[in-house]
Amino acid sequence: MRAAPLIALVAWALSGCSSSAPGGTLPIDDASTITPPGGDAGATDASATDVGATDASGSVDSASRGSSDATTPPPTDAGSDATSCAGCARDWGQFPAIAQLDGVSELWVLSDAHGDYAALTQLLTGGGILAAAPDVPAHARWSAGRAALVVVGDLIDKGPDAPDVVRLMIALSASASAAGGHVVVTMGNHEAEFLADPNNSKATATDGIDPELTAIGLTPAQTAAGNDDIGLFVRDLPFAARVDGWFFVHGGDTGGRTLAQLDGDLRSGIDASGFGATVLSDPASMLEARLSKTGPQWWDATGDAQTLLSQWTAALGCSHLVMGHQPGVVAFADGTTRSRDVMTQAYGGLLFLVDTGMSVDVDATGGALLHVLGAGSASESWQEVLPNGTTQSL
Repeated sequence: MRAAPLIALVAWALSGCSSSAPGGTLPIDDASTITPPGGDAGATDASATDVGATDASGSVDSASRGSSDATTPPPTDAGSDATSCAGCARDWGQFPAIAQLDGVSELWVLSDAHGDYAALTQLLTGGGILAAAPDVPAHARWSAGRAALVVVGDLIDKGPDAPDVVRLMIALSASASAAGGHVVVTMGNHEAEFLADPNNSKATATDGIDPELTAIGLTPAQTAAGNDDIGLFVRDLPFAARVDGWFFVHGGDTGGRTLAQLDGDLRSGIDASGFGATVLSDPASMLEARLSKTGPQWWDATGDAQTLLSQWTAALGCSHLVMGHQPGVVAFADGTTRSRDVMTQAYGGLLFLVDTGMSVDVDATGGALLHVLGAGSASESWQEVLPNGTTQSL
């Protein structure tokens, strides 16, 4: 079995919040000892900073990661089908389908950075999550203490520098872990589509990830197969996350399933069909579901959105559902409208729309952060934080 780089250790830590929930258990106060769910206990130092040695092109040094044993197929090569089960070879214990974390006093959220490294670093600096905008991704330094940052998908495509955005998340994950904080990045539809087919039209577009990988000497098919640092990180991302009473999923639509049902559907679908599995790729899936500027929306299926969202969040053990995926106009059944690029909460905080069109190749807004204090507590509160550090209520 391959040795897990630090981001895998972060994933283990994030997966361990409730012994009754899928993914295992890890109290935050004992984060220095990380036990991969379903794996052998052992003292693993979460402050380790070795994320796997890479050469100048970003290729992962197999010696630093550990060699594969006979029970774990190696990543696909450039000629393999990226959607194949053997290509996925996912260890669900090390890399859970749904990341879980409890006991977070401060929570930061963003989505859809879409390859805009400059906007992303400015936003994170404005929120005090980065001490300063790093000159290169590897120099990113976490400055948010024991807080957690959740990034709700779509790091790539529709922007000028997806490779550096991904590498920023790799470095920030390591730096946060060393400081007692947490970074959770969930998969978006653009990542899943790239892994299923690295030659898809979004990836090969002029602002897609493929030409950006080629420009730095990487091969998109090799990246999608997990044969460099960028691909390895993206392949192992969780598909959703629960942090205290907050649930994060890129496209929002969970279909009313429980955590256990979602976990089972993700594992079985991806084991059988890879990243092209229906559970990820269907137009109504948790990564792909779209919203309408005229309505109705998926939460209007019963004619009572408040009740449906209450039931669906309760099924997840949560009180809030946070999605990215769409910065556009959204119509609500009561006649109100979410304007384009505006962070919005609806139905008394049951639903949050946090895609604000950050990237220069989307709407060039610079993005915004959702900032939650006292997550899951009686004193819970939230606000929006803009790139210049100013705040506004939601």
